[in-house]
Amino acid sequence: MESQKLELIQKLEEKGMSITQAAEAMEFDAELLNLYFARDAYPVPKRILEKLAEIVKN
Repeated sequence: MESQKLELIQKLEEKGMSITQAAEAMEFDAELLNLYFARDAYPVPKRILEKLAEIVKN
């Protein structure tokens, strides 16, 4: 899961999108999403990873 988390962060950076912008796009609390996506080993819930993956695809 950690690799998926880091992969999504990288894809967001490639798109020039911040975590805060992604949170707005998926109608999620930006502060909480920033905490989930800190560069650490803390796991992110699967449903959040899936929503963020949808944002990255678009």
